[in-house]
Amino acid sequence: MEVALRARRLLPLLVLLGAGCADTGTALPADVRSLSGTAGDAAVLRLAETVLIAGCMHDAGFDYPLDPAAVRDDLRAAPATSAPITSWPEDDEQRAARTGLGPAAEPERRRTDLERYVDGLDPGRRQAFSTALHGDPAAGPSVEVTLPGGATVRQSRAGCGSQAQRRLYGDLDVYLHGRITADNLTPLVVARVTADRSFVAAQGLWRVCMAEHGWPVADQAGLAARVAEIGAEREREAAALAARCNRRAALSATARRLTPAAEQQVRADLAPLLTDLSRREQAALPSARRVLAGEDI
Repeated sequence: MEVALRARRLLPLLVLLGAGCADTGTALPADVRSLSGTAGDAAVLRLAETVLIAGCMHDAGFDYPLDPAAVRDDLRAAPATSAPITSWPEDDEQRAARTGLGPAAEPERRRTDLERYVDGLDPGRRQAFSTALHGDPAAGPSVEVTLPGGATVRQSRAGCGSQAQRRLYGDLDVYLHGRITADNLTPLVVARVTADRSFVAAQGLWRVCMAEHGWPVADQAGLAARVAEIGAEREREAAALAARCNRRAALSATARRLTPAAEQQVRADLAPLLTDLSRREQAALPSARRVLAGEDI
């Protein structure tokens, strides 16, 4: 199975016009440079990628207008945990009754300057922007990464994104094998947890509880399909019951208990790849900081 590459979120770049700016328009204002000096390593690398991408896109004839506030927010944010965060089925009955079977609605996100810029391009120009940024993995040479679960992720070797990554991390193939694998650990963790005998037993208790209340389904996906068949007006009722049975069977509680060991085992299995990725990212930091200082763009 082949899946499309999910682009990592790139930090917005504040273009500052004024004395001493590089020709590409990639100079950062003093407060952003100051924040980047104390930011976490991951934020510094993301911002450096963005600066390099912005210069590359400028050379390709495009603006890359992004939101300065988002840069500052990201640089100030606490570093994200390195462990994948897995969301297990809801076991809070009251919350489930409010939200139904789907995830809680996220607050509406303000559109960025970059999104508005791209939306304002005519279709042909918009396609050219995408090709300049991402390349065309369907037509040109690409890096293919087959994940341990069997899915294949592909990224073009061309495009400003790949160019920035090659500049920072060296061998693009090796870097992307590590980065894409690290970004897709959660399915491997889920597979380990759900195959554990404790989880299987709890899942059986959940099914019995649901069947006793008139919902003979195998799992949450089966419940959602059943609700779709009989009508969405019963969704909240079904969600509340699922959460009650979940709590009684200790289904999600068992999953949460098993998750840390599953994460540890997955990381141990992939240790050579993840260790190389960490080494490359650490080695890229001096160059990334020079990029943010305007010394190596």
